[in-house]
Amino acid sequence: MIKNQKTRNDGIKMKDIDPRIKEVLITEEQIDQKITEAANWINKEYEGKEPIIIGILKGCIPFIGKLLPKIKIDMKLDFLAISSFKGATSAQTEPEIITDLKFEVKDRDLILVEDIVDTGRTIKKVYDLLKIRGARSIKLVTLVDKKDGRLVDLQADFVCCDIPLVFIVGFGLDYKEIMRNLPYIGVLKEEVYQNDLNNKNEGDGE
Repeated sequence: MIKNQKTRNDGIKMKDIDPRIKEVLITEEQIDQKITEAANWINKEYEGKEPIIIGILKGCIPFIGKLLPKIKIDMKLDFLAISSFKGATSAQTEPEIITDLKFEVKDRDLILVEDIVDTGRTIKKVYDLLKIRGARSIKLVTLVDKKDGRLVDLQADFVCCDIPLVFIVGFGLDYKEIMRNLPYIGVLKEEVYQNDLNNKNEGDGE
């Protein structure tokens, strides 16, 4: 896992970096390497099984798009879209299912694929829902983990990159639904979101 990262602009020309980005935290090449490691872990962990891989929309799309071709075992693919907690108080509306699964999960092995785990509250709700539906096992693979932001007892089973508490965008991670398409993960300049300090980049994968 990539820890205590400093500026990582290696191999990226300055003209290719979005001007709203303060620094590149994880390069496209590093992302590819970590996704390969995640796929290798899945191949080993689920050898002889047929898990259902569940992508948590929308931020998972770039991650899962590069992950799937590297998976060599038989598997099924499904997607779940769930609204995130908004705000910092317990009085806020709890997550609701926006797009539900197509497959029955009872007695199945499930792999949740997330772009980011921050507070953990939203993905914990997904865990609880799938347990109620009778899943045999549930494991979580996340591209990015902000462990210092955790508000619930939740640990991912495979983390590609550990990062500090900074506002990041790119490779599926958004700011107001934009910049998901950046090929790297970068720290957003404060002046971009200074009027939105309550919007903590908790997007799809809180």
